[in-house]
Amino acid sequence: MRRRCLRHCLALAVALLTGASPLSAQGPPTIDIRPKSATSALSVAARAVLTDQSFDELLRNGFPTRLHFRAEIWTIGRWFDDVVDRVEWDIIVSYDLVDRTYTVERWTREGVSSLGSYSRFVDARAASELAHTPAMGLMAAGRRGYVTVQVDVQTLAISDLDEMQRWLQGEARPAVQGKRNPGTALTRGLRTLVTRLLGGEVRHLEARSGVLQF
Repeated sequence: MRRRCLRHCLALAVALLTGASPLSAQGPPTIDIRPKSATSALSVAARAVLTDQSFDELLRNGFPTRLHFRAEIWTIGRWFDDVVDRVEWDIIVSYDLVDRTYTVERWTREGVSSLGSYSRFVDARAASELAHTPAMGLMAAGRRGYVTVQVDVQTLAISDLDEMQRWLQGEARPAVQGKRNPGTALTRGLRTLVTRLLGGEVRHLEARSGVLQF
């Protein structure tokens, strides 16, 4: 059983590695920051992040993709810059093996909102690039500052990685001895090996706006 799982895991990893395509004509991944103006609020979007075909392969094999955003408003001081406000949110892209649809959701401190379900990966990718307007505080009038945004792209949630790390350290032993369901442990091991062979399970992007007058 374990040998068959290992062979399947290696075959899947090789298929993903050899089948990955280069970035499309959209260009490299970028963060689009639209500062607050007299007619619009601050908006943030990550562009061309999921253009690599390997993301689609991972989604179809049970690896949800998480884009974690952190936006900060900074005020410029004489000696030091200070953070006025900080907001974090997530974009989660997953694939339903039964319905064969991609689901895109935005997770914020206000709750979870659906960005739609799609039959094509290209449409789900477009939904993941929709701009978000985070609820953030404002600087005092007359101050100068700027906005920074960081985006971490993960093929697995941190909690999943922690569980898989414990599996590698021996959690599978009870399953092999018949004291636990072996399917759970073996599935975790397969996902861990594929992710590590692919490499870059966390991709980090950063961007900063120009100087703004408030």
